Amino acid sequence: MFGFGQTPGRMLHAAAIVSITLIAQPSCRRTTTAPQHPVVAYKPDPLRDVRVLIVSDAPRVRLRADAGLHIVCDEDESAHELPGDDWYVVEPSKNSALRVVGQEWSGIECTVSADAESPISLSVFRKGDWALPDQYPGSIRITVDARRLDLINLVDAERYVAGVVAREIWPTFDTEAYRAQAIVARSFVLYEMMDRNHARYDVASTQGAQVYRGLRFDETGRRAAQAADYTRGVVVTAEQSGEERLVCTYYSAACGGMSQSAAIFGEANDIEPLRGGVGCDHCKIAPGKSYRWGPVRMKLSQVRSRLKARFSTMRSLRRIDSIDVTDRTPSGRPVRVRVTDTSGQSWELLAERFRLAIGGSTMRSTDCSIGVKGDHLVLKRGRGFGHGLGLCQWGMEGLARSGQPAGAIVRYYFPGANLTRVY
Repeated sequence: MFGFGQTPGRMLHAAAIVSITLIAQPSCRRTTTAPQHPVVAYKPDPLRDVRVLIVSDAPRVRLRADAGLHIVCDEDESAHELPGDDWYVVEPSKNSALRVVGQEWSGIECTVSADAESPISLSVFRKGDWALPDQYPGSIRITVDARRLDLINLVDAERYVAGVVAREIWPTFDTEAYRAQAIVARSFVLYEMMDRNHARYDVASTQGAQVYRGLRFDETGRRAAQAADYTRGVVVTAEQSGEERLVCTYYSAACGGMSQSAAIFGEANDIEPLRGGVGCDHCKIAPGKSYRWGPVRMKLSQVRSRLKARFSTMRSLRRIDSIDVTDRTPSGRPVRVRVTDTSGQSWELLAERFRLAIGGSTMRSTDCSIGVKGDHLVLKRGRGFGHGLGLCQWGMEGLARSGQPAGAIVRYYFPGANLTRVY
């Protein structure tokens, strides 16, 4: 469930995807339903690889692959061959270069790949122990920065989509929900890739973008891969000035009854598919506190600490006196809040950013009553889980259970949108 780690609002020509392809592409073709072809063996797509930041600021990592590893460092174009069936530790050296299996190598960057399409197993050293490994397709770029490691997975877009679906969706969801999730996951990542050719990476692997942890080989992973293949190359677009343009496909766990507009984040988001107001009682099936929640109480001292940690502009915030809603959607959902301290200073911020600052599991959505009572923030009558923009995942599942196909589900949550095959 991606949030707002990146600046929203870009909406670029779908035809401009040619600029990130490795080969020229034919013009976009619009389709009214998800493609009706059988699941086939994996084949690469024509785009450049997606660059996913999978590890940041790690002290050391270890890697292995059944068929062995190739490592190429930036200062030495010759490949180092490492046999399979063993772990190889990569860490910064005292000179801030790379050390592989205890040997210092020249350069601060290397690229690791595996033989014969074998996935690379990756484990990160955290809190005094090695974490359970994840398995990544493609290659992994490792960079030293201030004696810490950043890792970027260079992965084919369709394999990335399959990996996202396997982590973002509930395993028991209907097949059509898997397919709808694949379409919106693909649309989001291609949207992010459009103008990031000169950036270090396209997306992170966390909820700030889309959750991705490489490949899964269980039933959920198999169904996710089938959904990616079934919808191969299909994205969400909207017509503007006679051209189809790619739409940033937001999604959250449960909208709680109605989606909200993305227009609050900028004029570029003020387009029909992102204007919200989509009524949804289909997410009533969501378990636990995903559909309705509250009341929740949180000490104002804790709210203050989290706001100061999140926003540099609020570092002078003193003891909180009040938190007031200053703007609402037509349905009554808070859009902006004002935080005032006992010295009279006040700050106004988007309700969604306020929510993420104090904790998305504490304030499960902005669709709630917000107030101060004594020394506590009090949240009541909560509806939904997540930002409520675009597609509602539990609503998607409700529609799938009722017999709706993936294409109809996607267009329901993005009114006025089209499904376009870009490769």
